[in-house]
Amino acid sequence: MSICSANLLKKFILLIFIGSVSAVKAQHNAHSLELNLQRSIDNFSANQNFLQGSAYGGELIYHYNVNRSPKKWSSDLGIKSIDVIFNYKHMGSITRIADPKKGEFGDTYSLLGGLTFPLLNVNKVELAFTPGFGILYAGESWYSNQNPIIGSRLNFGLKAGLKASVPLNEKTAVSANLDVLHYSNGGTRVPNNGLNTVSVGLSIIRALSNNVEVKTPSFENEAYKKHSFDLGINIGRRGVYQSRDGLYKTGLYGGYNYRLTSYLALGAGIDAVYYYTIYDANRNLETYQSKASSLDRWRVGAAIGPDLWMGKLAFMAKYGYYLHYNSLLPVKTYWTAGAKYKLNNWLGLQSKIYIHQTEADYVGFGLMFTK
Repeated sequence: MSICSANLLKKFILLIFIGSVSAVKAQHNAHSLELNLQRSIDNFSANQNFLQGSAYGGELIYHYNVNRSPKKWSSDLGIKSIDVIFNYKHMGSITRIADPKKGEFGDTYSLLGGLTFPLLNVNKVELAFTPGFGILYAGESWYSNQNPIIGSRLNFGLKAGLKASVPLNEKTAVSANLDVLHYSNGGTRVPNNGLNTVSVGLSIIRALSNNVEVKTPSFENEAYKKHSFDLGINIGRRGVYQSRDGLYKTGLYGGYNYRLTSYLALGAGIDAVYYYTIYDANRNLETYQSKASSLDRWRVGAAIGPDLWMGKLAFMAKYGYYLHYNSLLPVKTYWTAGAKYKLNNWLGLQSKIYIHQTEADYVGFGLMFTK
């Protein structure tokens, strides 16, 4: 993940919490379908890879309105809908200014899960924040045409946007949209600068059923623990530069959580990462991992940060300080972010990315045990 990717990740997490505080109750309760036609107004990457040209495409979005059968977390957050987003972009005219090559990036296809947070409603104009996250397939990469910006065809996609909607009648609305879509592979293949596309769009939204009057729900049966302890384990790999090989790592986490509300918790704990391959100057290209290069098998840090809970699913982010890290480069702090899904009261699935300053280390997948 690039400098731009990590910055966008932090902004995305911050905007989620701003949106949750500012959200207002949704007024309509119909599921809907949206067609959004887009044109990029800026495309950029990290490491001074300046780009020119515009991307064209659009989105087909299914909005599942949570207010038809609200839960306490969605009611407290003020979410209007959970969204399924298919995004397509034609990238044929996007080239690097320094070394233009037609078709270097290839078209992109992404499938994202998203949320719609209404922020305000003035004279029937509704402004909403629309974050999303998922997977993206890129038509070209370093391993297909030596594209120096995109390290793999399969990538993580991250979106943050604003939408201003105006109803035309009871079932139809139009909206103007502004969003940023970032994609990169989180360090599984290197090089991995990542690409960011800022787009404007016009869309039409059509309700799929009539509005449904929803009575004030009862949340008496929805309970959650105020205090809990997590023990997590994951495994992942960082790519070797310009190679299909990878360097594997195992991450461990132990921490305490305090649930502040139905949707928000604060956690603090210890991260430990085990290196299967440490840095060896005699094998520099094979073992160099940039800011994640370690001269020891273990690194250990302490971190704190919030969890955003949506039923059984939580998005987490923490900022930490290293207690032990014999690093090749001077690195003292780190970030982690990810998601966890509860299978039952004590076991869950998790994914987690480790970031040094503004550079991704690796993405790990594993289990989370809760007591």
